[in-house]
Amino acid sequence: MKKLELAFNIFSIFVDSAMLYLAGILSYLLRYRAENLFPQYPILFNLSLKSFSGYIAFAIPYLLIILAFYGLYNLKSTRKFWKTFLKIAVAVSTGLAIFIAAYFFNQDLFPSRLIILMAWILGIAFVAFGRYAILLTERLFLRSGIGLHKLVLIAEKGNDFNLISEIKRRPVLGYELISVLYPSERILEELEAIRSASGIDEILQVSSVFSRPVMDKILDFTRDYGIKFDYVPDIIESQQTNLSASSIAGVPVIELSTTPLSGWGRVVKRFADIVLSALALILTSPLFLLVYLGIKLDSSGKALFVQERFGQNRPFRFYKFRSMYQNLSVGEEYGGQEAEKMRSQLWKDNARHGPFLKIKNDPRVTRFGRFIRRTKLDELPQLYNVLMGDMSLVGPRAHVLDEVERYRGKYKRQFTIKPGITGLTQVTQAAIPELPFEEEMRLDTFYLENWSLVLDLSILLKTAWVLFKPHHRGEDY
Repeated sequence: MKKLELAFNIFSIFVDSAMLYLAGILSYLLRYRAENLFPQYPILFNLSLKSFSGYIAFAIPYLLIILAFYGLYNLKSTRKFWKTFLKIAVAVSTGLAIFIAAYFFNQDLFPSRLIILMAWILGIAFVAFGRYAILLTERLFLRSGIGLHKLVLIAEKGNDFNLISEIKRRPVLGYELISVLYPSERILEELEAIRSASGIDEILQVSSVFSRPVMDKILDFTRDYGIKFDYVPDIIESQQTNLSASSIAGVPVIELSTTPLSGWGRVVKRFADIVLSALALILTSPLFLLVYLGIKLDSSGKALFVQERFGQNRPFRFYKFRSMYQNLSVGEEYGGQEAEKMRSQLWKDNARHGPFLKIKNDPRVTRFGRFIRRTKLDELPQLYNVLMGDMSLVGPRAHVLDEVERYRGKYKRQFTIKPGITGLTQVTQAAIPELPFEEEMRLDTFYLENWSLVLDLSILLKTAWVLFKPHHRGEDY
């Protein structure tokens, strides 16, 4: 989902809330302030507008949850409005049905059934109006070339279902056709060249002439770079599959998602990161001062260690408390060439197979540094990375640049999401210090494919358990 689509989906929450509120207020006014409209139904209750507004404010969150349940906050800009209208009608009607069921058991729940009936009709109409206005606005952006998905079409010559001409003619479909490729032995090289030059959001495959090994490589390419992959099913697949399919210019396509960490998954995770990291920074602020003083008293030099790490396919400034001697810490601002030379020598004593450097009883670590490593206090500044959006509380490990270059070519997919302070790998290594590199990559892949907020919370709880259990000895996980 493009950022523009995600922004409009978020904005639609506020629009729906406003429309539902207006529908409720108008229902009240029609019933209570325009009594002549319903002479056969005399008003037998006394309900102020202020009190009724409280009822509306109470009901709106529940109605938003129902709207979300029907997928109304995960819509593409290319959606058809009539489908959206049907979902709105069903969702608002579901809300009414729940109220009727509750009213059946408690008739004192609300004094006017007529207001509820009018709110139901007006709610559908107002929410639909708001959504149509949003859709028209989105389409204006698309016609201006804003928010278009960069699309690569893989098709057979003369057999593209007129998609090329339709996509070029109708920007409201939501695509910028940046290249059309035809089946060849160099298909992966061509895709890589396009991605490097202009980037790719989606690949739509119309041709079905590729062999299974080539298809596997294309799918690996889309997963490695977080690219959405669509394909036009053949007749047999169309009959056998029970999946819901979208369409482009009337042509059915099947979508393969790369990770739950897209669209609303990304929003939920980011919101959780902001709230929890901000709270953690406030609660641990006294520890920052104590650790700072401990580092300064133990060894000379800077208390904060800043280094470039890699995540989300880009380097970023990574913060932690310095746990090594200043002159042996890598970086021009620290030990410079002396530190680099010693680090190169330590590779001979690497305690772990693979592209990562891990030294038992590392001679570069200070006495206080061993303590803050064992207790993980050296990682407290990474909360700032989380708050700024460079990292997440949970995710793959953030490795140094030279280590990343040793395996990045084979494991590109791990870099499509934010690295984390903790993660499945870090928790597992507390129990299995000599965790094989390939197993770490498998754990990161599992996390990427199966992310959920519940999984994040469980990892955070396991991390807390590892740190505070009595026999924890602070393995450098």
